[in-house]
Amino acid sequence: MQKPFEDPPVIGEWCREKRLGSGGFGVVTLWRNKTTQQTVAIKKFHILQDRSEITDKHSERWRNEVQLMTETVRNDNIVRTVRVQPDSFVRELLRSSANGLPILCMEYCEGGDLRRVLNRVENCSGLREQEVREVLRSLRNAISYLHSLKITHRDIKPENLVLKRQDDRIVYKLTDLGYAKALDKQSLQASLVGTVEYIAPDLIYCDRYNNSVDYWSMGVIAFEIVTGVRPFIPHSPITKWMLHVQQKKAADIAITEDNRDNYIYHSEIFPENHISNGLRKELERWLTLALEWNPKQRGFAPHTGAAKVTTTVDGKAAAPQPTPVSMVLKIFSQLDQLLDRKFLTLFSLYDCRWISVELTEETTMAIVRQEVYLATGIPVEEIEFILPLEQKRTRIEVDTRPLDLWLSSVQDDRPMLYVVHAGNVGAIVQRDLKPRIPPSITDVFQNIKVKLKPHMLRQFIANAYYFIANEQRQYVLLLDGIRNYGLLLNDGIARRREEIIQMNKIVYGILGGVEFHKLTVSHTRDSPILKMQIPKSDFEAASREWEESCTRCETNVRKLAEMADKISKRYESVLKRSRDALRHPLLLARVDTEPQATDYFGLKNVEGRFEQSRARILERITNEKTHMDMAQAVYECLKRRDVLLRDPAFLELQQQLLDIRTEMQEIEKVLQKVVELTEKFKRDLAHQTLRQQDAVWKLFHATSTVANGVTSVGKMAASVPELDRMMTSPSITNGGPKFLLGGPITPLHAALSGEGGTIDENLLCFGEGSDVNDLISANETLIVTTNDLLCDSFTMLKEA
Repeated sequence: MQKPFEDPPVIGEWCREKRLGSGGFGVVTLWRNKTTQQTVAIKKFHILQDRSEITDKHSERWRNEVQLMTETVRNDNIVRTVRVQPDSFVRELLRSSANGLPILCMEYCEGGDLRRVLNRVENCSGLREQEVREVLRSLRNAISYLHSLKITHRDIKPENLVLKRQDDRIVYKLTDLGYAKALDKQSLQASLVGTVEYIAPDLIYCDRYNNSVDYWSMGVIAFEIVTGVRPFIPHSPITKWMLHVQQKKAADIAITEDNRDNYIYHSEIFPENHISNGLRKELERWLTLALEWNPKQRGFAPHTGAAKVTTTVDGKAAAPQPTPVSMVLKIFSQLDQLLDRKFLTLFSLYDCRWISVELTEETTMAIVRQEVYLATGIPVEEIEFILPLEQKRTRIEVDTRPLDLWLSSVQDDRPMLYVVHAGNVGAIVQRDLKPRIPPSITDVFQNIKVKLKPHMLRQFIANAYYFIANEQRQYVLLLDGIRNYGLLLNDGIARRREEIIQMNKIVYGILGGVEFHKLTVSHTRDSPILKMQIPKSDFEAASREWEESCTRCETNVRKLAEMADKISKRYESVLKRSRDALRHPLLLARVDTEPQATDYFGLKNVEGRFEQSRARILERITNEKTHMDMAQAVYECLKRRDVLLRDPAFLELQQQLLDIRTEMQEIEKVLQKVVELTEKFKRDLAHQTLRQQDAVWKLFHATSTVANGVTSVGKMAASVPELDRMMTSPSITNGGPKFLLGGPITPLHAALSGEGGTIDENLLCFGEGSDVNDLISANETLIVTTNDLLCDSFTMLKEA
């Protein structure tokens, strides 16, 4: 049976689904259209148990809210009204409205309100930074808009901030303007309204107040969404609350009470939060404006204008006179500035520390390194940055700016950069890493049998959950950071492959050139024509010199080839081990599961313990053992932490990556030395070829002169064709050795004379099986190297 003034369950195509909540004196119900699936939130005046309690003042406030929402207010961060069709639906709702008061048809915000968000277990110590920014930006837009219309809200609280999903993001919207009222010319009101926990002190002790009461409410909400608790002894009765808040200094933004009735005044945000240090410091400065006791100064900051220069009677400039200090409204502009500031967030794998660096156009990587040094103590030259997978770039170049590394969409539990202590060769993660336990937990452990007061018990269980969740988060980040470090090492090693291949081509090309030069020396020494044309003693001495020089060069180049082979083998080994490290079971477990899916510290169980403890506090059935359950959870977390950080597999993974890094650094040093030697030996071989040619012609010149000093042109002319025929003889063009890339230098006919008449595939290709393409490539390399040698020789000949 439908009660009087109760909405019917169905009106045409519209069905009443559920009650969403209550405002100051209104009730909100969700309606859905069966055909279009359109949803709308209907707000009606609350049906009082005793209708005589509905006064003209109540009716006036209700009509004021309806008028503001439907006729005046239009803002993206204030819940908007909607037109509902057909009109008969609205008329039918008006029939069941108390005293014929109008109704509000508003957009449905399916995300609930901010209070519901704050009541989630994971938010017991505040929201994540992105959510904090979004709430503050939305609240600022809504309040400044109302104030521009000379409207004060007077009842800002988490219950009046609702969540609306728009596309892929959540938008916070202010609602419930039941207590909002347009201000007169003096901007004064004279009635006590709003929720006590969020109202400004002047609403209690003053007969008059202005729109600065909304600044106070903004400050209280800002502190709560960052820390999870209201700033000023929220458990105290209003009289005690007023007494202590009145005594606070301008810099104090919070007051707490310990278990011994001592009151502590704080000028900093509690350390148990999820925002970056950079944003925290900026918020602390802003909160001193919002939470100022004096309403005339609340939201204002001193401003001094430029000094005024005057002139004396004689025309000379007098000393500048400072202008008087004036108070300028900064509550909104300062909030805009801090919300617009960008912070580069880094996570140090060495000591599990978060670092935030404010970014401007002038910020350089050197400044970032200095900030990391100040926070962690890692020497600047030993700081190595690791890019997470969220970064689009693969490495930090010389011209990379910190602004290029800032990510607007990165999750709050993910850093924009990881930091590695490159100078720590023993481990990536500090071996004796100490846990950072909140002081409230330490105090309880030192006096474990002391019964905690309800407000201290709430703080303890919140900080205990925060500590355990933070340990879970840090361990996940350690594994992700180590994995990213392994990916970086593997990428750097893989990029060296072409350099290694090119090194081998050049080295074996030079070795081929040495063999060719050796063959030339041998044929020159055994040439009968040269023996007839050149005196025997001179020719044998020159041949010995050529052979000795060629042997020394061959010895050096073969050693270089051996060194290149060792580098190649070590390189392939390091590359394989770097890939194997990325397949380590600890890292595969992170890749195969969703982020945060692996519950290393039994966080789900801890959430259950937290909910049970919170329920006991709400039901006021606490005793001296109520905190023991969460204390046991902290103790288990510390044991589990020690096991994970000392796990042999975890230590082995770190050592494996460090060994790979060290060995690759050694390979790079030797590789650089080999490259330098190849250039030297290439020049030496060119010099030897040039010297031999020059010596042959000098010997010819010496023997072509007759005793009376007349040159025998006939003999000279006869000798040159013989040399040309020697250099183009079939013994050289057909019987010479073929120099193959990647193996010992063996003549082709010798390889074919082996067992079975087959060619050893190790002689055909470096590190692979036989391939015709590799043979072609090897010959091309030899041709290029020979051309280089000839070019060098002609160049030196011209210079001589």
